[in-house]
Parts: sequence; structure tokens; C-alpha cells
Amino acid sequence: MRREEKEVIIDNLAQRLDETKHFYLTDISSLDAEQTSNLRRKCFEKDISLLVVKNTLLRQAMEKCEGDFNDLYD
Repeated sequence: MRREEKEVIIDNLAQRLDETKHFYLTDISSLDAEQTSNLRRKCFEKDISLLVVKNTLLRQAMEKCEGDFNDLYD
């Protein structure tokens, strides 16, 4: 992925974080494809936005936001 593409993703993530009152972070790497699909389906049914992003891109997006997210990376 080119740097310009990463910047667009980071900016979009930062905007979503600024507009959202609450969000949850979780590690779904242990889920298999069927479990991941079920999770996505259940989130969709409950009108919950599920977004999978690289840690480094999320960290850069958080740095652009006004909130203090340092405790998440200690």
C-alpha cells in the first residue's frame, strides 16, 4: 500500500474516532473464517460498525485525535 493510500485511511479513521462517542478494540486473530463471518453478521444485524485495521494505522489515527489513547499502548 502506498503512503498516500495510508494517509487517506489514517485520516478517515481519525475522523471516525472524533465522531464516535464509544468504541471497542479487540483482537480477532484467533477467530477462524466462519467465526469472523458470524461476528460480522451479528454486528450488521445490530447496526454495529465492525472495522478491521492494522495497529500501526490505528495508532497514527489516534495521534491525530484530541483524545488521550496512550493507555491503550502501554
